[in-house]
Amino acid sequence: MVRGLLVRPRIVLPLLLWSLMLGVLPTPAAAAPLPPATTASPEADPAALETRLVLAHLVALGVSPEEAGARLSALSDAERHALAERLDEVGAGGSPAAILAVVIVLALLVVVTLELMGRRVISRP
Repeated sequence: MVRGLLVRPRIVLPLLLWSLMLGVLPTPAAAAPLPPATTASPEADPAALETRLVLAHLVALGVSPEEAGARLSALSDAERHALAERLDEVGAGGSPAAILAVVIVLALLVVVTLELMGRRVISRP
């Protein structure tokens, strides 16, 4: 029993100190900052890149390239930037989950309204 008590501090204390040191040291990504980005090339223009990304996403959703280009040319730079930021939220149609949620909310609203009117809602299997 005495030997077990002597072995545990020999293992536990170095592991504890090692884990504390790993927690204090910076990660390699935090220690090495990225070099500054340059916008010298026309391909690095953020507005052109956003336009190409939005156009490609709209074409992937099934919009014709001409119609997508016409829609994008009608947008201002701020609107195009906002659309590019929220590109993952843009969809071709509604979500089936949203339709289901609306149906459930309407059903609950009907049940609550009937209960408040004094009518009993009884469902029998």
